[in-house]
Amino acid sequence: MSSARTRRFLRFVPAILFAITAAACVTTESVPSASVTTIDPAATRWFQLEWTTTPVVGSDTQNVDVRVFNTYGEAARVQLLAQALDASGQLLDQKIAYPVDPIGGYNRSQFRIGPLAAADQYRVSVWNAYFFQAPKIVR
Repeated sequence: MSSARTRRFLRFVPAILFAITAAACVTTESVPSASVTTIDPAATRWFQLEWTTTPVVGSDTQNVDVRVFNTYGEAARVQLLAQALDASGQLLDQKIAYPVDPIGGYNRSQFRIGPLAAADQYRVSVWNAYFFQAPKIVR
């Protein structure tokens, strides 16, 4: 390999190592399922969720309209997991939504997730949440 090619290759080594490390961290426990509905169990303390389903025109799928209430005093970015379940609780379909806008402290926001397969019941949970801390002011 020429030295120019070697230098170009070496620029990508950190990205390659990061991708390999991230892939190795994915386990069956971090993949949503009928029994795994969050990777941040504490998030249930900070958020309240309400949701309704609405049919998607021209198909047998449903959108899930979610209201998220942030009961904590800081802005947060949440990742929501919506799941479609059959009558026995078996998972039929699911989606993780990554809303772009953060939810301010003691505030609420609305999101639409979908479409999901038609189902007997739907469930929404906070898959993960990130809180933004204000910078410390030094005088």
